[in-house]
Amino acid sequence: MINKIDDLIINKRVYIFFAILFLGALLRFYHFNFQSLWLDELYSVVPTDPKNTLQSIIEYCKGDQPPLFFIYLHYAFKIFGYSEIVGRSACVLVGVMCIPAIYLLGKECLTETAGLFAALLTAINYFHIYYSQEVRFYGMAFLFASLSYLFFIRAFKRKRTIDFVGYTICTSCLLYTHYFGLFVFGSQAITILVLLAYNSDKKLLWGSVVSGIVVGVSFLPWLPTLFNDLGVDVGWIKSPSPFFVAQYFYDYTGKDALTTLILVVFIYNFFKYVGQYSEYGKGIKPVLFTILIWIVLTYLVPYIRSITISPMLSNRYTIVTLPAWIILFTIGWDRIDNLKWKYGLSVVLIFSAIINITLFRHYYTTIRKDQYREVSQLVLTKNEHHYPIYSSLPWHFSFYFRNSKEQILDISSAIHSGKDKIWLLQAHFTEEEWEAEVKKLEQSFKVVEKNTLIGANAILLEARKNE
Repeated sequence: MINKIDDLIINKRVYIFFAILFLGALLRFYHFNFQSLWLDELYSVVPTDPKNTLQSIIEYCKGDQPPLFFIYLHYAFKIFGYSEIVGRSACVLVGVMCIPAIYLLGKECLTETAGLFAALLTAINYFHIYYSQEVRFYGMAFLFASLSYLFFIRAFKRKRTIDFVGYTICTSCLLYTHYFGLFVFGSQAITILVLLAYNSDKKLLWGSVVSGIVVGVSFLPWLPTLFNDLGVDVGWIKSPSPFFVAQYFYDYTGKDALTTLILVVFIYNFFKYVGQYSEYGKGIKPVLFTILIWIVLTYLVPYIRSITISPMLSNRYTIVTLPAWIILFTIGWDRIDNLKWKYGLSVVLIFSAIINITLFRHYYTTIRKDQYREVSQLVLTKNEHHYPIYSSLPWHFSFYFRNSKEQILDISSAIHSGKDKIWLLQAHFTEEEWEAEVKKLEQSFKVVEKNTLIGANAILLEARKNE
């Protein structure tokens, strides 16, 4: 019976692939605009306004991340309209594209069946789903990291010019998407040096050298910005604990205990058979080495910098490492000899992930992001007398007032407004910070109405009358 299932998967792999792709798309598009854009997402959306110039977007990116994602978002808004729906759709689409990318990578590393399993793991991965719905660059970083390694492995195996070209383009795109792409590029450089020591093929040598030089030259225009950013302390990132890998690993699964346990079994299986690469046939040893170096260096280098210079490790940044984990899990899964266990665990993973995301995490029904949208709509509805609106985050809130005549003013000028009543918008603060902000205005105003939402407040203040 199990052998028939194995044959069915081989014969029906096209249908299975599209079923996995549909599942992944469903999990990403469902309720994708359920929550408001929050602080980080507004850092993506506000500067990419279709009215802005490319030059202004590039200038903005010098204080954030490289500009490729922002340019992509800008043109999505320019073509389809400037709205949350368009921004989220553009990012979800990138997230869906990651599924065929990881399928091709898994297929290149092992077999087509392995590629299907890698695609399945990506389709149901909580961490990937979450950042596919986030209007930030994380989905794009995953995509180009996967494609970069796809062409990297193809180039090593086949030494074709088209693969070196594909590698050069995808790696350059990765570097212009997120700075952690540099750790991927560095890992590949070390990997190819070691592989060349065992394989002195001249075509591989020159192809690697030329590709590396072109990638490096392509990033030269952004190097001055990179050097400037290296001196900036990112205050919100804390120094990582020695056990950060375990913490991130649990985050990747959406804190799903059953999924985590199964994936740990796959890791054990991977290392159990890592010395028996000959059973896979010629060419698997470089793949195993490549995956391990990818994981180790993209964690180790930023970790060392985080504890010696300035913290820079965040679980979301390591999304460039997640494809390597997925391939490692896939190799561990592929090494299961008992087909009943092999495909049974695949089914368990699907149900475990879906139950976790819907019933335990309540991902599609629980508000977790600051409600900038809802609190803005509340003020737009209630402000029939057109009282001035102030905030310590006027730049961020401006997106939700883009179609209104109301302007969001900086809170620093609120005391001198000379108005009888004003609105105060707050978001992304702690309760203590909110209270401290209102307290600064208490000499001139008193609170007459407070509307508290998740992560956001809309407060109506009335001027105190002089006695």
